[in-house]
Amino acid sequence: MAEERSVSELLDELFGFESVAKRQTALEQCDRGELLRKARSRELLGVIGGVEAAERAARESAVRAVDGYVRRVEFDSLARARKQVGVVGPLQMERRYAAFLRMEDKAELLARLEQTLAFIEVKLRANTADRVRAAYDAAGALVLQGAARLSDVRVVDAAPLDANLLCTQLEQLRCAADATDLAGMITATFESELSATGPQGVDAFASDVAGDVALERELTNVRGAAQRARLAAQAYRAERAARVAGSTVEPVSLPESARVACGTGCDAVELSELLAQVKKSFETYRRVVADGGLFCAFGAGSPHGICRGSSYFDYDDRFDEDVLVGEYDGATRHNVRREVAIPELVDEASADGGDSLEVAVARMREFNGRRYDGVLDEDPARHVNAFWYGLKKLSQYCEAAVRVDERAWDCFIDKVQFAYDEPAGRLATQMDDKQVAAFVAAVNVLGAAE
Repeated sequence: MAEERSVSELLDELFGFESVAKRQTALEQCDRGELLRKARSRELLGVIGGVEAAERAARESAVRAVDGYVRRVEFDSLARARKQVGVVGPLQMERRYAAFLRMEDKAELLARLEQTLAFIEVKLRANTADRVRAAYDAAGALVLQGAARLSDVRVVDAAPLDANLLCTQLEQLRCAADATDLAGMITATFESELSATGPQGVDAFASDVAGDVALERELTNVRGAAQRARLAAQAYRAERAARVAGSTVEPVSLPESARVACGTGCDAVELSELLAQVKKSFETYRRVVADGGLFCAFGAGSPHGICRGSSYFDYDDRFDEDVLVGEYDGATRHNVRREVAIPELVDEASADGGDSLEVAVARMREFNGRRYDGVLDEDPARHVNAFWYGLKKLSQYCEAAVRVDERAWDCFIDKVQFAYDEPAGRLATQMDDKQVAAFVAAVNVLGAAE
């Protein structure tokens, strides 16, 4: 027997059977230890990530509301300043053209076009570089005055939280660490909870069933520590929300009113001549529309009056092939977007911006030299195309008559937004969901009142 045992020991030493078993056990222990470390990291990051996501959402909601309000104040301030100084606002030709396309009465179309030409004439006469500059100066002061109303919005009371939870969990959070940031306190609380439950190291994991039981026990402890850290963070946020109740947004480093540079962008004489030529073209256009109606009012390729319906391919024995068949649904109005640009009905120069002002004037003189022969005219569309070309160029150069360096204005608005975004964002991260919703609603109401 002794001789056989010696042989077994010799074989173990020679082939390493026993060492293989030991290595397998060690590997199993390491795998369980790695699972435990990953579980700890996952649970802790989940708690911290949830808190950070809530704070980030609160900040984004508040900042979005503040930015929207400042933009509304900007729009209203510019409109009020232009009215005070006597500056005519933007022409918004793309919105006007979309409205023209939706009209179903030629008399209304002609009346609105006549009003548009009158508006352009007033705009060219009223808008000078000095007036536009004065309007921006006045608007800057109005923007600062309107944005200051954000400081009137106060944070409402926080949502009530269970007193026992607040006291117990908050005390636990404070005792865990002296950290000033919430993530640090959550981490300290989590580690403190794990220490209290007596976490085991890798060496404590035995093999097979005993090791699995120990691992499951440790994972349960990790989940419990994460839950208690989450409750502690909730309690801390609730106390913090109660502290900021009644607070207001105090801006930082408000900018001075913008100094917008303005100058003349177009030759006034040439622009007046283009207006005269377009008005002359409109008289011909009026006759064309009176004779042909709306179906010839928008130039070659106009979608006006195209019927809505469905279409499909069907075999036609006359052509011995599939043909596209349409089904009319009884509607003739086509869908028009809120803004539509006047199409390219006349070929222009390939340069950026198309024909220059001088070229546009020369071409309109040429177009107006063509005679319209009424219902017998061989090509009435050319007169319609000429009018829309002239109106398009007139609106383009009317908007560019005064050159404005809007970069200074845009920078000013960005600085006003930043001055309120930062304090509003910091304050929002300390609010609870109820306070954030109330703050956003108050800012929106403020904007509506403005």
